[in-house]
This record gives sequence, structure tokens and C-alpha cells, in this order.
Amino acid sequence: NATSAVAADMSPIRKVITLIEEMKLQCEKDASEDLAANDKFMCWCATNEKEKGKALEDARAHVEELNAFLQEAAAKEGELKTLIANLEKDIADDKDALATATATREKEFEAFQAAEADMKETKSLLREAIQVLEKVQLVQQGKAPAGDAATHAREVLLQLHNRVQQHHPEFQGLMQKDLFDVFGSLEGFVQRN
Repeated sequence: NATSAVAADMSPIRKVITLIEEMKLQCEKDASEDLAANDKFMCWCATNEKEKGKALEDARAHVEELNAFLQEAAAKEGELKTLIANLEKDIADDKDALATATATREKEFEAFQAAEADMKETKSLLREAIQVLEKVQLVQQGKAPAGDAATHAREVLLQLHNRVQQHHPEFQGLMQKDLFDVFGSLEGFVQRN
């Protein structure tokens, strides 16, 4: 065994020197490997630092964009809330106006219906009055009996007078004069006959 023979020939100092030389070679080899690993790690750090730095800059820019967007959104939100409040007020005002207009229209319709009914009744009374006046004219001309026609004429004309006085007071003076004329001629005719 050559190694053991060499080792046996070696003196203890030589053994230490050999061991130190082997350790030196191993340290140089380890240092070389560590240097390569360090270079690799430093390259990774530099590349990673650039990538992370760029990502950080991009993230900061994005945060600024988002902050600007949030400010715009807050302003828009305030604007829209104001618009919504104004629209809700307008809707409430329109509903009130519609309710008022509806109530007014209903009252006007009721008044129209009442006036229409009165007009129909007045029209009916006027037709009856015309018929009575035709009979009165016949009585005055001596072509019909005087007693019942005059009484009926007086009743119808008083109803007509009351109706006109109640619903059309502007014609009351005119009706009053005409009624007195008709009643006077009726009484004079009845007394003569």
C-alpha cells in the first residue's frame, strides 16, 4: 500500500504540512465555488432588485391612479346624490301638483255635473213654460178654458222664476218684469171671463 508507505515515511511535521496544503486546496476550491455562488446570487439580487423596483414603481403609479379615481368617484357621488335629491324633490312636487290638479278636476267635474243637471232641469222647465205660455196665449185668444190653464201657468212660471233666481240671479230682474206682465194679463183675463 503505497499511501500507507508514504504516510509512514512522513514525519509528523510533514503530515501537518500536507494536511494544511490539502486544506488550502479545499479552501481554495470552496472559495471558488462560493465566489461562483456569490456571483450567481449577486446577479439574481441585481435582476430581482430591478424587477421589484419596477414593480414597486408601477404599484405606486397604480395607487396614485386609484387615489385620483377615488377622488373623482367621491366628487361624482356627491354630484349624483345632489341630483337624486333634486329629482326626488321634483317628483314629490309633481305628485303634489298632480294630486292638486286631480282634486281640482274632480271638483270641477262635480260642479259641471251639477250645472249640467240644473241646465237639464231648467231646459225641462223652459219647455214646460213654453207649453204653458202657448196655452196662456190660447186662453187669452179665447180658444181654451181660462181657470185651470191660468193656475197651471202661474205654478210653472213660479217654478221657472225660482230656478232662474237660484242658479242665474243675473236674469232675475228681467224675469221679474216678464212674470208680472204675464201674471197681470192672466188675472185680467180670468176676471173678465
